[in-house]
Amino acid sequence: MKPTWFGWKALAVTVVLTLAACNDPAGSCACTEEFRYFTVTVLDDATQPATNVALTRTNLRTGKVLEPGWLGDLVPGVYLVADDGLVSEFSTGGDTLRVTGVQGGATFTADYVFAVDACRCHLQRVSGPDTVIIGESPPLR
Repeated sequence: MKPTWFGWKALAVTVVLTLAACNDPAGSCACTEEFRYFTVTVLDDATQPATNVALTRTNLRTGKVLEPGWLGDLVPGVYLVADDGLVSEFSTGGDTLRVTGVQGGATFTADYVFAVDACRCHLQRVSGPDTVIIGESPPLR
């Protein structure tokens, strides 16, 4: 027996409602499959891509050091700052993520503000640089 048009329509509505309910028990949110990530380009004093820079990312509200996922080999000088895998670490009001990079004696520090949308689906970068220059650290006194 061939399904009727009404049967297909009822099936489609059921699937959509089921998927929406999986993302939000109250039914007001539906997360997309999109996975957001945010990067920074690190340049040396000669404005060339800086390689082998070790990054530390600290949420200043919680004091927790965060480690985003791994995207594989990025373009030389481009480093992952944060991604959607960290949504549970940020508030909807926004938190400052301090990123420190070290390469030998050269360092940089940059502050980013990330917030999570109301449905806690995705990170949003509120502020922070796209590019930083890594330089020699001043001598300790």
